[in-house]
Amino acid sequence: MNESPAVAEYELVPGHISEFASGIKALHGVDVNLCYQCRKCTSGCPLTEFMDMTPTQVIHAVRLGLKDMVLNTNTYWLCVACGTCTARCPQETGLLKVMDALANIAIKEGIAPKERAIAEFYKTGLSIIENFGMMYEAGVAGLLSLKTGNIGRDARVGLRMMKKGKLDVMPHFQNSREMKKLFKKVAKKEQELARS
Repeated sequence: MNESPAVAEYELVPGHISEFASGIKALHGVDVNLCYQCRKCTSGCPLTEFMDMTPTQVIHAVRLGLKDMVLNTNTYWLCVACGTCTARCPQETGLLKVMDALANIAIKEGIAPKERAIAEFYKTGLSIIENFGMMYEAGVAGLLSLKTGNIGRDARVGLRMMKKGKLDVMPHFQNSREMKKLFKKVAKKEQELARS
């Protein structure tokens, strides 16, 4: 069976640590070289069918130093941080932290997600969290539908969720003042890092 370059298996020289893998370890303390490719993360991931590289392939490509390939995949943008991969990993490699590190690197390098709605979701979600102190799903859905032009696309599902008490119409405020301070602190730290 012929495999695409993104799916191809590559040989890893024993003891090899790529500069890319070292950068992720420095950023989030995750040693991707602990992974022995059991594929439990991929088999448990609820979004694998929508990803152009599986989580297993991403972690292997990071190990090999295939930075351009990894940063141009949609996998880390689609990760919803459900924790299934982390719970299933026998090596406790911290794949969630790897996905987060990849998103951070991509943002710093100006690499946007291929799908505009993903970038808008991140921006909208962070804005909501900054202002309310917690996620407000109805607000995110409403703003996202306006920004992407998909007005009303998910309205039927939203209404059913509201009827069942699974979606709040009004936002709740929780530690919003502290959250604003935290966002300012992070922005200041990012500016300091950019200058150095």
